[in-house]
Amino acid sequence: MSVYVEINGDGPDIVLLHGWAMHGGVFAEVASLLAKSYRVHNIDLPGHGRSDADKSIASLDQLTERIRPYVPQNAVVLGWSLGGQIALQLATCMSLRALVLVSATPKFVADASWPKGMAPNVFAQFFARLHENIDTTVQDFLSLQVRGDVHAMQTLKSLRNSLIQHPPDAQMLEAALTMLRDMDLRPLLSRIQVPTLLIAGEHDRIAHPAATQSTHSLMHNSQYIEIKRAGHACFLSHRDEFMTALNQFIAQLPLSGAT
Repeated sequence: MSVYVEINGDGPDIVLLHGWAMHGGVFAEVASLLAKSYRVHNIDLPGHGRSDADKSIASLDQLTERIRPYVPQNAVVLGWSLGGQIALQLATCMSLRALVLVSATPKFVADASWPKGMAPNVFAQFFARLHENIDTTVQDFLSLQVRGDVHAMQTLKSLRNSLIQHPPDAQMLEAALTMLRDMDLRPLLSRIQVPTLLIAGEHDRIAHPAATQSTHSLMHNSQYIEIKRAGHACFLSHRDEFMTALNQFIAQLPLSGAT
């Protein structure tokens, strides 16, 4: 089972991990800008983009282990949404320079101890619709990502164009959605020592900024930035603000990371 990785540029390593149903192409503009100063490893998750589906993957641990060989030691790992949860796990099992978590939290579905996650009934309805009509469900998910974003229509067009290029594997979509439903990575947060930047969109309806703020409060060495009038895909809708925050964060990092 091959994992597709596009590598461009020279310099310190930075790894890009995309979110559910998408692929590394969603980072095209960001990756191009980063490649001017860094060696960019843009990874397609299994069953997404140009990576083969691996039907043996049934847990976030297994997904992380599948990706791990393609992540250089001492890299900055940037994860968006589901990619952010993989990044959190990577930080506990290898030496990284830093983490950048974009619209990502350690627990996706809300409960009494985590009230700012997605409501369980909303998630259950979404999961059920995936079986009825996968194409419509994914399109609805893209629309939810841009809701409240000042650049919603333009951002939605970008997301749809990326999806059309490489539609995801249906079974891998369901497996990844099950991971999001069941995961709770909060116990990992106190173990992560590397500098971490958490970026949230003010109007994110999928990973609520209050959940990202709570994540920030549970980590030892993190910074929190909220991009005003942005939704879930702030690196697309507010690219310049996103890149400014990212470059400033990386510029002040030590040269080597920690486990």
